[in-house]
Amino acid sequence: MGDLPGIIVCPQHKFIYMKPARTAGSSILRNFLEGRFDELLNAKDHAEQFGEWLANTDDEALSDYFIFSVTRNPWDRFLSTSKYLGIPMSKLIENWDTYQEVDQVRTHMRPINIYTHYKSRAFVDRICRFETLQADMNLVCDSLGIARSRLPIVNATKHEHYSKYYKEDAIEFVRDVYELDIKYYGYEFEAPVNKLYTKDRSPLGKFVRPLNKLFNKLKVT
Repeated sequence: MGDLPGIIVCPQHKFIYMKPARTAGSSILRNFLEGRFDELLNAKDHAEQFGEWLANTDDEALSDYFIFSVTRNPWDRFLSTSKYLGIPMSKLIENWDTYQEVDQVRTHMRPINIYTHYKSRAFVDRICRFETLQADMNLVCDSLGIARSRLPIVNATKHEHYSKYYKEDAIEFVRDVYELDIKYYGYEFEAPVNKLYTKDRSPLGKFVRPLNKLFNKLKVT
């Protein structure tokens, strides 16, 4: 289970942070949550404890958890990941299937919707936008009952606006790969985005089963 990234659990304060790559995760986890909460579990760093928590947590217990995640414009995220991994976008696109066999690339480029949706429905309580992260994380703080605090900026890649790096074929490639992210979060190339709203509680009545299926998906894909 140690190779399952991106799911952070705090049993003591009852929240789950679904952490897709290249969505300010280091800022949120390492420089924000870890300084405030002692009991944070994830499959990578705490495989045994995480497995025990998952095995002993049922739907009734999870109904008390606040679940949140962060989304990002797919074209911006694709460029950021390319820069972070040191692989030119053109090379990633041309050799996409081959790169999907590389764990680091596959992990960093998974569609975000697998962290927020199950059978086309959002199971998280709040989806933050990378583009309005501070304001959205303020609302997460309110939900967790902790003081609002400014997020630090870490692991940021340096580049101009993402639109300067795309030609039409690359635009369409990202549109195809991240079709559901674009659909669920309302992104378009160079278009402004609206604020995302989620229900106070997850629309799914059951969560353990999709959570386990997500873990299995992350492990084998």
